[in-house]
Amino acid sequence: MPAFPPLDWQEVARRRAGGLGDPLIYRASIESTNTLAANLAPTEAPVGAVIVADHQTAGRGRLGRRWLAAPNSGLACTVVLGPVAPLWLAPMLVGLALLETLEGYELPATLKWPNDALIAGRKCAGILIETRSVNDEAWLLAGIGINVHSSDPSLPQATYLTAHTARPLRREDLLTDLLTRLEDWRWQAVREPARVRDRWATRLDTIGREVIARAPAGPLQGLALGVSDTGGLRLRLANGETTIVQAGDVTPAGSAAWAPARRENDPGVARSTIRQTDNPEGF
Repeated sequence: MPAFPPLDWQEVARRRAGGLGDPLIYRASIESTNTLAANLAPTEAPVGAVIVADHQTAGRGRLGRRWLAAPNSGLACTVVLGPVAPLWLAPMLVGLALLETLEGYELPATLKWPNDALIAGRKCAGILIETRSVNDEAWLLAGIGINVHSSDPSLPQATYLTAHTARPLRREDLLTDLLTRLEDWRWQAVREPARVRDRWATRLDTIGREVIARAPAGPLQGLALGVSDTGGLRLRLANGETTIVQAGDVTPAGSAAWAPARRENDPGVARSTIRQTDNPEGF
């Protein structure tokens, strides 16, 4: 594998001065950007701060999974979002910012419920939302990992951005663009939370597909019809019943890759009375 230069974090800091990413905290190598964000004093990592590293020795994803990348080959960062109400908006606004960033480089990315970015059915980026308590207030930390120049060779379901484009990709540009779009969606979430939810629902490539949902209560197979008000996946089971999976993960049913989506006439955003999750990491 070719060697890649370290991130020019000072360039990103200059370009994001006064906005999301100010301050920008850089580490060449770190256990986990989310861990550092949770352990720094709020004065060191206030709302809007971003922690970025060229290498994580113990990077993690959702459901206890590992996130490994060769040094200088990807983007690993944590954005201190601070208070977000309601909590379930966080993975939606981050997912939209991530998807639009990749599309800005003409990459054919899609979103898989609840928060993975795929290219050609393989994962190229993921999001991990965690919380920390600051003065009895819940601050949300958005960990974002993007495979830019390589992916974990032990994971055949993973891919990386430069495998899908001849266009040169600079990590500095990707991070700057991601933070710019994330700042925009963060403000939209404050003003029009329903619009953020609805937009996220329309961008989910999971809708219309036969999937297996691995939920805390056990696996469920069904047709993904849409999402609930709080982002849960609405499934129609084989017996005709409809259920909502509020947290978990999904894979294609009966295939190793995503098949063409089969949408209902009105998948939309389903209205539901399901209780809002108190654990945004469940996304």
